[in-house]
Amino acid sequence: MSFVFRFKTILLSLLLLQVLLVVTSTASTNKSSVLVDLEGTIDGGTVVYIERITSQYPGRVLVFRVNSYGGYLAAADKIVSTILEKNIECYVWVPPGGYAVSAAALISLACSKIYMGSGSVIGGISPTPADPKVVEYVKARVISLLEKLGVENSTALAEELVIHAKTYTVSEAVQLGLAVECGSLDNLLESLGLQLESREQPSLWERFLSVLSNPIISEILLLSGVLLILAEIFTTGFQGYGVAGAVMITLSLYSMAIIPVEVLYLVVILSGAVLLAIEIFTPGFGVFGITGTVLIIIGLSLTLLSIPPQVLTPLVYAVIGGLLALTGFFLYIAYSAVKAIRIKRKSLEETLIGAIGYAKTDIKETEPGVVYVAGEDWTAYSTSGDIPRGCKVRVTRVEGLKLYVERVE
Repeated sequence: MSFVFRFKTILLSLLLLQVLLVVTSTASTNKSSVLVDLEGTIDGGTVVYIERITSQYPGRVLVFRVNSYGGYLAAADKIVSTILEKNIECYVWVPPGGYAVSAAALISLACSKIYMGSGSVIGGISPTPADPKVVEYVKARVISLLEKLGVENSTALAEELVIHAKTYTVSEAVQLGLAVECGSLDNLLESLGLQLESREQPSLWERFLSVLSNPIISEILLLSGVLLILAEIFTTGFQGYGVAGAVMITLSLYSMAIIPVEVLYLVVILSGAVLLAIEIFTPGFGVFGITGTVLIIIGLSLTLLSIPPQVLTPLVYAVIGGLLALTGFFLYIAYSAVKAIRIKRKSLEETLIGAIGYAKTDIKETEPGVVYVAGEDWTAYSTSGDIPRGCKVRVTRVEGLKLYVERVE
């Protein structure tokens, strides 16, 4: 009886151990994923946001929680290119009652699979204004993305999405093979075998860039930048308007998707360097120096954040620190040299007045004589009475190259 009980106990322990191993193995094979909130307008700030996520979490599975009416084609196209070029494994979840419309739908098609909650919609990929060339491009882009998803009749479906701006419900999208119905995020993660690592949202800087992407704001920025540069040109002396104008124009060009964000960071750093140099060579109240230092710090910080973490090795940090220290050392030397050069030198009059010398000839009030002062001979007149040769004199007034002296007892 005791033997049978022990055998059952051992058998039960082995079964429990096997179940534990299976559960542990399943948990360990779950892929790490990041939930990326994609809400609001798709614009330049969104591009920087997605690029930061892909650099910050290399190799992670991205789950986009899409709830957006869309935005700008250029921004959406840039995000699609980033996803495809970096071969990012990503999935889209449109929450219950949510919407992935226009540019947001275009981004969704670039992902591996689309999951939709009840009451959500997707579609309406129609560019505005409807320029024929742009429409044909978007249509071709959508066809290629639908083919990648394995959707049948991709050409006809792209025609509905782009030309007729068709928007589909969950049931319609599922019937077309465009999406899979999914009630919750937990169900999505479980079905894909994903383990949620973190949740990301746009930073304050990325939200600021999104605001600048508004067309009216970008145009006002461009106008203000040009006017400030003209004001700098026609204003006597450096006032700092030109630097502010250059930064405004660069922000405007970036918000219009004309230049990449790296150029924006570079202009911020260069503007700070110009202001700092002006403060060093023409010391004032320190406003230019403080502003320049802040701009340089902002530019370098944003550039550093845009670099993938795996690239920033200890050696890279050591080189960065060494270069900054060397630059600071040279700036200090330059500042000290400029400060020494700018030390106020005494004028000739300030040097001579009060100086003591002696009369080399007789000095009279009406007739000039010669005095030796400050290591040189000078024509001099007496201010009170005659001064015999050899007497000590003090300079009281200077007029041109003529000295007026008095006798020193």
